[in-house]
Amino acid sequence: MKILLYLFVESENVGKAINALSEGGITGFFLYDYKGMSPQDWHGFLLDEDPEMAIKAVSDLAQNAVLIGTVVSEYKLMELEKIIDEKLADCKYTIIEIPIEGIIVNMP
Repeated sequence: MKILLYLFVESENVGKAINALSEGGITGFFLYDYKGMSPQDWHGFLLDEDPEMAIKAVSDLAQNAVLIGTVVSEYKLMELEKIIDEKLADCKYTIIEIPIEGIIVNMP
């Protein structure tokens, strides 16, 4: 089975994260630059119900981060997690794994 692996890291650690994935045998990935907040930052936080004020508050308080996505074989997952843990031991990161039922690629 194939797994869609998402690795969330702070922007300043994206190079370390890509190097860890490369060391784990990953040859293709995509990046998505975003702003996010950790649950501990969000805990007890209440937003004004005005949408513009809410968006501004989140934008002001959120940190720059990068989502790295790649597809891996299930048998490679444990090894890749170990390498990520070793290389990013001093960094904040989150891994999400989603099973894939199918992949369709069109290359005309």
